[in-house]
Amino acid sequence: MAGDRRRAVDSREVKIRVRAYEIWRRQGRNGDPADHWREAEHELKAQEAADTLQGRSGATVEETPPVEAAEALELAGNSPGKSKPSHRSSKG
Repeated sequence: MAGDRRRAVDSREVKIRVRAYEIWRRQGRNGDPADHWREAEHELKAQEAADTLQGRSGATVEETPPVEAAEALELAGNSPGKSKPSHRSSKG
């Protein structure tokens, strides 16, 4: 079990490292590596959240802590604050 967790951490770190490298290249091969790493982590977290919401992961929204679920919805552009307009008239 611990080996599986370690492999998952290693795999995630590799994904962040690759994405940080892509960000560095995209930014003209300059900038702060720590900033690239943080941006890569943020992008990966957003992608993981979107994948989870779209059912591409074994995790479910019900299993997600409320704060992470709200962040995932916001990142996916479906935040509760962006609800669809009501069909009811505001007159009344």
